[in-house]
Amino acid sequence: MSIYVERTDAAFNLQLKTFASKIGTYSTTLGLTPTQVATVNADSLFFDYVINSMLTMQTFAHSYTKYKHDLRHGHVTVLGALPSVPVLPTPPTAVTADIEKRFRALIQTFVQSPNYTLAIGKDLGIVGPANTFDPTTGKPNLSIDLGAGGHPQLHYMRGNFDGVEIWKDSGTGFAKLERITQTNYTDHTPLPTAKTAAVWQYKLIFLYKDEVVGTYSDIVSITVNG
Repeated sequence: MSIYVERTDAAFNLQLKTFASKIGTYSTTLGLTPTQVATVNADSLFFDYVINSMLTMQTFAHSYTKYKHDLRHGHVTVLGALPSVPVLPTPPTAVTADIEKRFRALIQTFVQSPNYTLAIGKDLGIVGPANTFDPTTGKPNLSIDLGAGGHPQLHYMRGNFDGVEIWKDSGTGFAKLERITQTNYTDHTPLPTAKTAAVWQYKLIFLYKDEVVGTYSDIVSITVNG
């Protein structure tokens, strides 16, 4: 049975706190030892302390940097006093490195248990959100710049899609140019003749399982020169 571990520090901290606050309730059901429960609680306490201390220091650093900027450039009427260095609370007992590895290993010790249920996983916060991906609502976000030799370079984010179909209007209406699976594409169509310019327009539409899906991107124009 799959598990879900948050990726960002803030989200992982919240997940670990939720898990630690509830795992004791299920320790007997899931066959966990008091040491295992105590370890994840210690990990949660120390990680939460470090995260909150880091945020406090980052806030101080931001204030100090602003003070330095005002001191040098004088964009304020009254400079005021130096920001006070924050005093951090007493830290809980330190733990060893690799909290996430221990967290994952602990979960794997019980998710195969016959006593483990989806409801328990949801309560502990280790079941990921349902997949709400709907390819029919996709709309590419197209951006274009000029690359080497003055040829347009197209960029978009693929996400869960397989690629895009590229449509181009060189002045005579839109026509399909290419199908790609990569997220960058350079249009190597010959440029206008020397000392002339032209406006080329592009739009994209997503591909999913070899079918065109969703809606076209906004049309993006770029001027190319001979």
